[in-house]
Formats: sequence, C-alpha cells, structure tokens
Amino acid sequence: MSNSQSPFLNTLKQRPLLTDGGIGTLLYSRGASTDACFEHLNITRQETIQQLHVDYINAGAEIIETNSFSGNRIKLANNGLENDVWKINVWAAKIARNAREIAGQPVFVAGSVGPTGKLLPPLGDTALDELEYAFKEQMEALLAGGVDLFMIETMSSLEETAIAVRAARSLSKLPVVAQLSFSVEGHTLLGATPEDVARLIRDLGDDMPDVIGINCGAGPGPVFDSLIRLTAAIRTLKIDPERLTFSCLPNAGQPSLIGGRPIFMSKPHYCASYIEPYLRAGARIVGGCCGTTPEHIKEMRKSLDAYLAMSTQQQAASAAAQGTVLFHPDSLDYQDDNKTRDGQREKSTAVTASGASIHLSDRLSAIRNGDSDDFYISVELDPPKGAGTKKILAAADLLYKAGADAINVGDSPMARVRMSSLATCQLISQQVGVDTIIHFTTRDRNLMGMQADLLGCQALGLKNILALTGDPPALGNYAHATAVYDVDSIGLIKIISQLNAGQDIAGNTIGTPLNLSIGCALNPTAQNRAMEIERFTRKIEAGAHFVMTQPIYQLSDLTDFLDEFGALNLPLLVGIMPLHSSKHAEYLHNEVPGISIPERIRQVMAEAGEQGSQKGLELAEELLGQLRHICQGTYLVPSFGRYDDMAALVTRLKSKDAQKV
Repeated sequence: MSNSQSPFLNTLKQRPLLTDGGIGTLLYSRGASTDACFEHLNITRQETIQQLHVDYINAGAEIIETNSFSGNRIKLANNGLENDVWKINVWAAKIARNAREIAGQPVFVAGSVGPTGKLLPPLGDTALDELEYAFKEQMEALLAGGVDLFMIETMSSLEETAIAVRAARSLSKLPVVAQLSFSVEGHTLLGATPEDVARLIRDLGDDMPDVIGINCGAGPGPVFDSLIRLTAAIRTLKIDPERLTFSCLPNAGQPSLIGGRPIFMSKPHYCASYIEPYLRAGARIVGGCCGTTPEHIKEMRKSLDAYLAMSTQQQAASAAAQGTVLFHPDSLDYQDDNKTRDGQREKSTAVTASGASIHLSDRLSAIRNGDSDDFYISVELDPPKGAGTKKILAAADLLYKAGADAINVGDSPMARVRMSSLATCQLISQQVGVDTIIHFTTRDRNLMGMQADLLGCQALGLKNILALTGDPPALGNYAHATAVYDVDSIGLIKIISQLNAGQDIAGNTIGTPLNLSIGCALNPTAQNRAMEIERFTRKIEAGAHFVMTQPIYQLSDLTDFLDEFGALNLPLLVGIMPLHSSKHAEYLHNEVPGISIPERIRQVMAEAGEQGSQKGLELAEELLGQLRHICQGTYLVPSFGRYDDMAALVTRLKSKDAQKV
C-alpha cells in the first residue's frame, strides 16, 4: 500500500483533481514528426516539452504527466534508444517539475508509464521477468527525476497491468494510478471488460493501486459507459472505497484522418460537459487523453469549478438546516484594517495577484476614450530613509481617504538611499488598501535582478510600474557607489513587455505571462527637445502603456511639446508639484534636474509672500483645470511633508468630479 500521508492522496480525499490532456497529439500539432520518438524530445527539445506542460498548467491542470509514455526499453528499442532509458525518464520528470516551478502552481507530477507492446505466453513470447525489468527500470528513473506518483495508463492486458502495478509497489510508497483503455464496445483490445478489471483489483490485494480508471480508447460518451460499469463492479465486489477511487480521461472523440493528419472531433465544450457526470459516477481524477488540448482542459476547469461551487452551496444549505457553521475564507478576521471612504470594510484589490482589479492602463484608457468621467489622481510619496513606516503609512491613509486613486513611490530618488520602493508599495497596499505605482529604476539592478523583482511585483499584486533609468549615484550620498545600468528605461520597458508576453529577456518561458501596466516618463520642458522626442518615441514603441510627465507649471509646457511631437495615443498623467514659497520655486527651477518654472510663476510666488503655500495650491488647481482636456489624470508631488495640504487638494479635485456626474 502507498503512504497514507501522501500529499497527493490527501488532496484527492478533499477534492477531485484535473489532469492535463494529450501530449503526443499536441506535440504533433506543434511540429513534431509522427516518425519521431516523442520521448527522445526530452533530450533534444526540452523547451518544447516544458512549454507544453506550462500551457496545461495555465489551462488549469492540477496533475501533469511526464513525457514518458513509451519510455520503457522495449518501446525505445524501436528507435535504437534502449540504452537511454535512464536519461529520457529522468529528464521527463525534471522538465515537468521545472514547468511546475515556472508556472508557480502546486501541481502534481505524474510519471507516465505505458504498455510495453509485448505479451506473455500464450499470446506472446515475452518472459515475465523481462516485462518486470522494463517497468522497474523506467520507474526507477522517474523516481530519481522526482515524480509525485505513477500513472500506469492505456493498458489493454490485465496481466501487464498487474505486473506494472506490482513493480511500482515494490519500488516505493508513491501513489499509483492504473488506467486501462476501453473501446466504444466496452472492452480492451485484448477483450477485457470493466468487470474483469474489478476482479483484477480484488486479486491484487494489498498491491492494488490507489486509483483505478479509464483513459484513451474512446470519446467522452463511451468512456462514461465503461466508468459506470467499472464502479458498479467494484461496489459489487465490496472493495473498500477508502482504499480505491476512480479516474476518467477520455479521448476527444474518435479521430478522423484529414489531409493525412489525425483530427479529433470532440470540441472543448463537449468534453467539458461530461465532467459533472464523471464526478457523480465516482471519479476523483478527470481530464483528457488523445486529441485534448489546453483549450479542452481550460473548459474542463470551468466545469469542475462550477461543480465544486455547486457542491459547496449544497453543503452549506445542508449544514444550515442542521445548524452547522461551515468555514469560509471571507469569514477570516484580517489583521489589516482596510476601510472604504464610507468607513465600511473592504478587501483591497491592490493586494490581490489574481488580476481581478481593473488594469491601470485600461482605466486610464477608459477616461481617455470618454467612457469614464473620472480624473485619476495619484500622489507621490518618498520611501522612508530608515525602517520605520508609521509616517508614510499614515500619509498614504490620509491621502486615500481624501480620494486619491493611487500612491506612487519613488525608487531612492535623487540617488539617496531609502527603503526599497517595492517593499514600501507592498506595505501601503496591504495596510492601507490603495493601489500603488512603483517607480522602478535600472540603476541598482542587473538584468537578473530586474526580472526577479518584476516577477515579485506581479506575485505581490504590484502591477503598475513606472520604468525609469534612475538618477546616477554621483548625485546622491553614495557618490562612489557603482551604478548598474545594464539597460536604460527603454530597455526596461522592453523587458516588461516581454515578461507580459510570457518570456524573460533571454526568451525562456516564465509560465503565466505577467500583467503589468507599464508607465514611461516624459520631460516636456527638456532643453534638448529633439532628443526627448526621440527617446519618448522609442519608449512608446517599446511598449509603454501610459505616460507620467515631470512636474510642469504652465499649460504651454505640455502643449508646445505635443505640438512638435504630434498626436499622443497613450493616457497621460501630468506631474504637478505645488509650490510653497518663492524660495521653493527658485530652488526647484535652478537646482532640480527636469523641472523648469516659468519666470511669471516665480514672480507670482515672490509677490505672495507668507501666503505662498496657499497661492501654490491655487496655481496647481488652476493649471489642472486647464489641462483636463489633454490629460486623464495627475500625480501630485508634495514637498516638505505637507500631506494635509495635498489631501485638501485631492478632496477638492475629486469633489469637482462628483459635481459633474
């Protein structure tokens, strides 16, 4: 018997599991020759096999089978590969495990073991010990590669099935799934019926598999009929249901030969329609075999999830009738204290990595296209200089309650060491519940570090990235620090775009594509406008989704640039840094790179005297009113920690929006 503490068996007791689909037919559809040994591709085309597994995981499979169906020495000898059993099967397992790591999903890796194609006497002339050796040799290699269970499948011979199951039991305590293949008429190629299989299971005694089932052979309908017969026969023989459960993995119907190529006719929605009947008949493992693709598995995933949701509702109704309280994740008392602006509890979309929240670029595009009357407001906060976060979290909470849509966080701005922007954004998202825009520079990270952090951003739900090159260390308080700059902001945008397409910069698959909104910076008052236009154009071509400008102080700063650049087809957030005094204005104009304040504005601030702070807020609000027809929102930059003033400005701006509705 297998280990009762097996994670696979424990999970199977809790809920049904979905497998992947066909491997051979999918490889064929992706260019593999029918004359090739598919198992040899574990050596020669590992990326192809890996991507196949990843695609099935992304479709919703919870069990993936290794590409080792014909990986025994008897079958491999047909291609002169009988001496490569170990290498082929070890790599089959390693590739599947690597795909699991790439996809980041807790799937089980099943070591696929198919028939040898040889028979014992009197039907054949193969000796028993030869078959035993072939199975054990293959299974030992799969064990070394790290499979979670054995899946003995597509068997026709009862004797060969018994040999394979006993071989697996003799080698380890891993769970064993044994599946036979039945024709449309309800028997194997050698004439065995579901009732014969039930008697075989009984005769195996303590060596019986953990799961007995059906795969391949026929389409969903005939396989269902065979499953009904098998489960009924097992019950008739009174085999302990705690020791045995069932699986059902049909083909996508019967194939037709079209243009010399086998085409399986059953569509994904049709195959998925049988998931509930299989489950109600007793199957705990469902999925597909020949002809089923990731699209089939995706539809099966939907059907399985719907069935599980329905079952949960039925259990809840039954429990309520009996006065029983069922656990539900939403009943947990979360430690964070997220509140809506009305004081009611909400679970922030900012902290979910599921992609359920509205993509920032989509939201800004809706505003740009006139589908929304909103005006997006983000407020920029610098990360703490130390490890204390009380101040920045209080500021973020104040601004969020005032109506801010997001907080954007600098990445050690001015090259002065501060807390990581990634960590700061995560703390704000978790503890305040507001969306964040992370400033992400190439200054401090090499190509590996950038991609690693971007993967982390996705996993943490930090999906809004402003791609920046970053101020050089010479400007900051670590003048002798070494800048990396493997790429600049344009290169970073390309990297994020490629990760969004499902590959890292070297072309390796990352499993599920990222879903990051890519922002790029624009300095409309740059002294060398031709260079700024050239770089801005390249940022857009690299894949930027939205634009954030350097702070500006008059309408013409932006309109003059756009007149020369031409039509801008991306959403635009205009940077606004309200002035506090005449000295503040002069400092920004003369000492801060990227900021140019017109003489007229500096003169107004000089005349404002002690009322400079109020005048600065009035000028900012007035400028935003003039910009509303050009931009979709703003990011506000508070100075000197004047968060109260900034919150008041946010409230006024949002109030104007509300009055328009």
